[in-house]
Amino acid sequence: MEKNGGRPKKETIGFNNKKTIGFEKEETKTKPNVNVNENVNDNKNANVNANDSRVDGLQDVIKFYENNIGLITPFGISVLEDYLKEMPKELVVFAMQKAVEADKRTIQYIKGILNNWSKKGINTLLQARKEDEKFKKNKAEKKGNSLNANYIKRDYDNLDFLYANKGADTA
Repeated sequence: MEKNGGRPKKETIGFNNKKTIGFEKEETKTKPNVNVNENVNDNKNANVNANDSRVDGLQDVIKFYENNIGLITPFGISVLEDYLKEMPKELVVFAMQKAVEADKRTIQYIKGILNNWSKKGINTLLQARKEDEKFKKNKAEKKGNSLNANYIKRDYDNLDFLYANKGADTA
């Protein structure tokens, strides 16, 4: 009776009939294995840590990030390193401060701030602070206008009409 599936039958021709682990031919049991691996590992890669970085101020930026935002990833390091090539570290740290104040502690939010400043040609801390003040002022005006937009201020010279029905209840 033939069965479908399962492991095929073991061949025993040319093999020991003793219990062994796996199949071993008689002649291979007596010969030792010889390793002929002649590969030589020539690893010439140098590990680059943030400490060895050539970008000025990267250590200060990373320290601020880790103290105020969280553990920085290698992607985050490369992003901040790219911005430090174009702008001073004080500006990058200020952008991170803005992210912490807004409670938006992500590298994407920091990138957004830095990209906006870059588009506006802001490249000093003083310019960034002026822009921040301008942004806060505009935000406050919009908030004030949106509150007033829903309500129309009415001026009344005479409020007697409010009391027009007062005499009707007593009669």
